[in-house]
Amino acid sequence: MSRTTDRSVIPESHEHTWINLFNSFDRKLSSSLLQLMYRFVDITILFYGLHQSYRTCGFNNRLSITSFSLLIFYLIDLSIIFYFLFKRNRTLSEEESSEELKRISTFRGFFSFLRLIPVAFGFVNTFKSSLTSETQCEIVRFTLGLVCFSTILMIIIPPTKPDLPTRRSFSIEIFLLICLLTINGFYFVTVGSAIQSVGNSSRCFLSKSEDFYLRSPLINFGQIGLFLYGFSMTIYILNLFVSQLTLRFIRSRRLFMSFHLFNYIFNYFISLCIVYYFSLGALLLFQPRSGEPCRTDSPRLYRTLIVWQWLRILAPLVAVPLILILCCLGVFFGLILSHCLPPSITVPILELLRGWLSGSPVQLNPNPPAAKEMIDAIPVILYGSEPDKFSQTECAICQTNYEANESLKKLPCEHLFHTDCITNWLSVTRICPLCRQKITND
Repeated sequence: MSRTTDRSVIPESHEHTWINLFNSFDRKLSSSLLQLMYRFVDITILFYGLHQSYRTCGFNNRLSITSFSLLIFYLIDLSIIFYFLFKRNRTLSEEESSEELKRISTFRGFFSFLRLIPVAFGFVNTFKSSLTSETQCEIVRFTLGLVCFSTILMIIIPPTKPDLPTRRSFSIEIFLLICLLTINGFYFVTVGSAIQSVGNSSRCFLSKSEDFYLRSPLINFGQIGLFLYGFSMTIYILNLFVSQLTLRFIRSRRLFMSFHLFNYIFNYFISLCIVYYFSLGALLLFQPRSGEPCRTDSPRLYRTLIVWQWLRILAPLVAVPLILILCCLGVFFGLILSHCLPPSITVPILELLRGWLSGSPVQLNPNPPAAKEMIDAIPVILYGSEPDKFSQTECAICQTNYEANESLKKLPCEHLFHTDCITNWLSVTRICPLCRQKITND
């Protein structure tokens, strides 16, 4: 079946999709839009822990001091973001705006580095092997550990920015779906059977709020995990069905982009829930006091959940070094591969690496996004109406063949791209996807 789609029917007004609006608003927030929700959740958790432990624990202990210090760093970071949002000069040129963004990123990066100091102290004080018999400060220990562990997970697995949906073949989608169903199916079977084996007299149930930080309600923790992964897998299957269906109908791209917006928002909040779910699991399974009651009553459930906790956490820890190694090898072999492989292979690889790097909380981009006016100024031509010295037949970004008299944008380097493809590309970086030439105001 042909992979070509009718792009000429897309109205010019639809050229700037919600992805462009997202990137524009993200730049106004100093590239911190994806981290804002995590910041608000962490601040709420720290406020709750300090407020609940004020009367019983007080502020004259290392747990409360560490929580308060971490809270101050989060509030400073939010203050920097919103201060520069309202202070930013609207009359600055694109180059001056890029320089200002670099200064803001450097300033925020300095406080982000200092924030790791209370995070390290809080992590050690939360997961240390020896705990006292007193429980007055356990709630602030619990909230501090939740924030510290989620902060570490955010460094390892940062949220990714939205991008054009990847157009995979049906066979690849089915293969990925089988892998997902196999892994999650094994998770459902093992965790579900372990929960069923727990007796009614077990201390693994949640009977009151204090059980979260004084015991370990692992039954409720396992049930939440089954719900999260079951729900996310259902949405993945729905997304697969809708994407494959819309790609086979004409004039369906606008519908698919709207569904892509819904899918991205949903996946973002699911990722947020999973980050704090793993942080909660670390406290229930690894902290000495939390794991003991349920480990004694239901050792099978405890072992099952702790194995899956390690597997889910170690997967990105293994993936990150592999990506770094590939990046280092890419610097060495990049020039060789660019001459040996076609753009249809090298461009998707660069897109995957750019998608992972785009989630970094501090970005110093040497090739910042192009302004909307600069993108609009790029001339639009009809395919086949002008001589093409490169004899281009397909878009290097989406790998879809051009059609006769299709509207394309022609960069100064004379490379041709679909209008919406190059618009979203230049909204991330102002360099040509093929020759890497920088697009300037000239």
